[in-house]
Amino acid sequence: TYAVSARFGSISGLKEGAEVEIAGVKVGKVAGIALDPADYEAVVTFAIEPGVRISRDSIASIRTSGIIGDRYVDISPGGVEEYLGPGEKIEETESAINLEQLVSKYIFEKK
Repeated sequence: TYAVSARFGSISGLKEGAEVEIAGVKVGKVAGIALDPADYEAVVTFAIEPGVRISRDSIASIRTSGIIGDRYVDISPGGVEEYLGPGEKIEETESAINLEQLVSKYIFEKK
């Protein structure tokens, strides 16, 4: 495998070992999670299967399997034909959605 990383504002519920998918197909796993103390962002490292190429303009998103399932990382491929190499970073990310916050916001703001 080779390592690629991404930075997120929130990875709530994501764990090491979680799947990394492209188009619903497992292409790797979450190899490490750390906090960058300078800007309080989560830095997530992925172990990507050999032979899987990730274009430079791909987007990494934190998703949930089903309604209350486990978190995983979904990579939406970009359109450029330049690919990330080992140790490089996915620049575009979408953080985890906090379902509890959404539900409470909906319930308590409907007055």
